[in-house]
Amino acid sequence: MERRKRFLILSSIFSLLCFSGCALFLVGGGVAGGIAISRDTMEGHFDKPLDRVWSAAREVVMQEGFIRLEDKPHATIDGEIRKSQINIQIIQVSEKTVRIRVKARKGYKLLPDMDLANQLHNMIFQKLK
Repeated sequence: MERRKRFLILSSIFSLLCFSGCALFLVGGGVAGGIAISRDTMEGHFDKPLDRVWSAAREVVMQEGFIRLEDKPHATIDGEIRKSQINIQIIQVSEKTVRIRVKARKGYKLLPDMDLANQLHNMIFQKLK
């Protein structure tokens, strides 16, 4: 009986350690402060033309690092800044509003780099003022 209790306790602890946060991962995280979508993505809305937001995002990426791939028809930019892989998506939400998502991951795309995503989002915001 003692052996079974020990096994149940250890397996419960192991399960909690392995699967903690799993529900957030499956759902894609939660919105924190109306900006962050997940642990590696910042999102914001701008009342600016898509071309102007595209140019500002492209300029920021080239200033801070380099662009690996840009797809203007789909409004995405992939690049590398400070050894982190970044992805910027610009989406036309309405006639006047554009949504921008800045995603940053470091360490072979395994770890989120939320600080960099936040910095890039803020730099793009400053360029659009």
